[in-house]
Amino acid sequence: MQRNLFVKMMIFTAFVLMIWLFSPFLKSFFVAFLLVTAFTPLHNLVDRRIFQIALLSKYRELISASVMTASLFLVLFVPILFFIYYVAVHPAEIMKIGYTFQAQTMKLVSHLPTSLSWMEKIIATLIQKANENQAQIVSTLAVSFGNGLLGFLGALGEMVMIVIFFFFLAWYRRPLTLAIAPIIPLTRAVRQEFVKDMISTTSAGFYTLVGVAIAQGLAFGIFIAFFERYDPWLFGLMIAVTSVIPIIGTALVWIPIAVNEFFNGNSANAMIILLYSWAMLSFFIDNVVRLIILQQINRLLSHGRQSINDFLIFFAIVAGLATFGFWGFILGPAIVAFVVTLLRMLRRNHVARTKPSVPELRRVDD
Repeated sequence: MQRNLFVKMMIFTAFVLMIWLFSPFLKSFFVAFLLVTAFTPLHNLVDRRIFQIALLSKYRELISASVMTASLFLVLFVPILFFIYYVAVHPAEIMKIGYTFQAQTMKLVSHLPTSLSWMEKIIATLIQKANENQAQIVSTLAVSFGNGLLGFLGALGEMVMIVIFFFFLAWYRRPLTLAIAPIIPLTRAVRQEFVKDMISTTSAGFYTLVGVAIAQGLAFGIFIAFFERYDPWLFGLMIAVTSVIPIIGTALVWIPIAVNEFFNGNSANAMIILLYSWAMLSFFIDNVVRLIILQQINRLLSHGRQSINDFLIFFAIVAGLATFGFWGFILGPAIVAFVVTLLRMLRRNHVARTKPSVPELRRVDD
């Protein structure tokens, strides 16, 4: 008895020490693990195709892991690299947009209607204070920009760590599974059900988010191509990237565009952009199309099994984005899959314990 207790204490101590040692990387590791789970259906498909090629079958795990890592890199970094490239190539256009926005704002302030004339004194006072404290404002903005840049670099570093962890987890997923599965104190059927639910739910959340981002980017890119001064590729990509931001989302892009049109005297264009963007992006695609994509993917990945309810996965994605930010699209469905699978396991065990045996049923019939 004492020996078993000592072994358990040593195992627990080793587990705590490992968590303490790798605590700075736990979030990146956990997100990478969930991304590997989400990529499992596609990973299995690529793995089978590579296995059919005799020359590559020996290295199929390395090749399939590399292909999946390249796909993840494209999803995470290509939008960022494209945006940085566009800003670097077109700096004059970016500065021109900023100066035009500032000039039109001052023009709008100087032509306030008589009903808002009381605001002129307040605005004039604010402008005077801004001119008097220009040095402090510039320094404050510089500090804010520096903090934002550091946060951006930190996020990029976290993405790099996630990609690295993703590659090694995808490469060694079979040995890790064979090493961990025997020590889990659950039956094989329960473990398989849990893994299938995790894979289907996490994959449904990830592929739904990608599908919605592509749909919103295409819808807005095609729409904005009918207006001058706007690059449909750039703004379509910006809409796709901002679609994962909770609450505000794509409004970060189409509201400034509408305001810019209004400042340039194109009130009709501003109203058209506002109405189309709200109706198509914020309402139709973000709610109706998202649910349709989710239902189709959930049905495809469940393979006729009892899958988690589509609405539950939908609200898990929304709640995950609101709670955890960008990575909530995969953390939310993973948490829901874990809870639902646990409840199903408890229910099955309860039914098995309370179900009467065959001899007891015969005595009741007699």
